[in-house]
Amino acid sequence: MTWFVFRPEKAQAYGKPTDNRFLVRAGSTAMAEGSPRKKRDRPLRDKLLRDGVLCADKDPELLRFTRDYEFTSASAAAGIVKDGNASGPQLWKDEKTGRSLKEAFGR
Repeated sequence: MTWFVFRPEKAQAYGKPTDNRFLVRAGSTAMAEGSPRKKRDRPLRDKLLRDGVLCADKDPELLRFTRDYEFTSASAAAGIVKDGNASGPQLWKDEKTGRSLKEAFGR
């Protein structure tokens, strides 16, 4: 299966669709703080931090995924990686071809 990449600012995350969900690979990074004006899913981010799925990175502007994690959608995953609202189908890109998830799968 093809891996897709999303690179908002300094973060770099890898993910792929799985049975109506979206898996983000361990070792991926997420922005520690997004734009203060953007809508965020703080409850989910706080849960991922509490559960140890996300932890501080050596770069203070980033968080790191300690293990693979399945999100309910590509957009939910992108929102956590960006720390703000994000359209996953448009933002996750095939790491080899650059095609978006939407272009690759029509979703």
